[in-house]
Amino acid sequence: MLVPLANWHNPAKRRLEATRAAHERNPAALLELLEAYLVLKGRKRATLSLRTLQNYRLAVRDYLAWAWSDTQSLEILRATADDLDRYITDLQLRGGHLENSENQPLKPGSIATYLAGVRAFYRALEWAGVAQLPQVYSPRDPTPPEERRPALPESLYHRLLQHLAGSEPANHRDRLAVRLMAEAGLRISEVVNLWVDDLSLSERLLLVRVGKGGKQRSVPLSRPLVQEIQGWLQLRLAYAAPGEKALLINLGGRKANGRAMTDRSLRKILNRHYRDLGFPERYYGAHMLRHTAGTRFYKRSRDLHATARLLGHTNVNTSAIYAKMDLEELFEVVDQLED
Repeated sequence: MLVPLANWHNPAKRRLEATRAAHERNPAALLELLEAYLVLKGRKRATLSLRTLQNYRLAVRDYLAWAWSDTQSLEILRATADDLDRYITDLQLRGGHLENSENQPLKPGSIATYLAGVRAFYRALEWAGVAQLPQVYSPRDPTPPEERRPALPESLYHRLLQHLAGSEPANHRDRLAVRLMAEAGLRISEVVNLWVDDLSLSERLLLVRVGKGGKQRSVPLSRPLVQEIQGWLQLRLAYAAPGEKALLINLGGRKANGRAMTDRSLRKILNRHYRDLGFPERYYGAHMLRHTAGTRFYKRSRDLHATARLLGHTNVNTSAIYAKMDLEELFEVVDQLED
């Protein structure tokens, strides 16, 4: 996270520097303004996750590439809702605008992420006193959430665990990561930020120090998951770098060996396992495993309040989606039709 610079602390300097950055088309300075605003005035302030910050930076860079392209020259300080609607339409039809973009139309969820970053950017410009936030809305996704983000069926989940059942240290680590998400309901950011000291195995609890929104929560662990953690802790002793606090560590690489994993590296590893098993692409990703946990919690308890508590949801309605995600029950209904 960037430490806010002096230019952005002072209201007069802030206005001057923001105006200059916009007129000189200086993306780096405008991104500094965005980060200073998020740290000093944003809802989460200094607890904003690195992933959210990266997403916002990507969105603003893409928006500026579109606004200052060869085909147009938008004065961003005077942008209107109509201008942002044109940007959204371009994302729908052509995709991103950066050099490494795939030039494929973006889905509504991705567009919403881009628009969240652009909104934050205009709030920063508003804070600097040089622009106003245009009122614009993301296109709605007609696909139900349970179809966009399905849980992993039990049969595939067991195949994944069997695939990771080998004695190699990397398999041990990856299996634990999968189980922490699919059985304890942790987010991938919570998994990679988990420290050994966050575990209280005698109580069968782990502490999520910084969850979504900066919230802490205690997560109960099943006895088999405690045994999995204990086995990894023994292995970890031989590979962890001196003083490393992270529970999950890299096993290989010159600089990162023995050091904490990143969510990016863990995502790549998980997707490689999915490919090796021939899983359908709709089951790729890490958050699908958390949805698997939510579905399992609800299926066994039929209690949305308990499911919300285990997943760290403030609003029980957020957990209601897991009542619709269980494909296994739908198969049972379909199979009964054959009787």
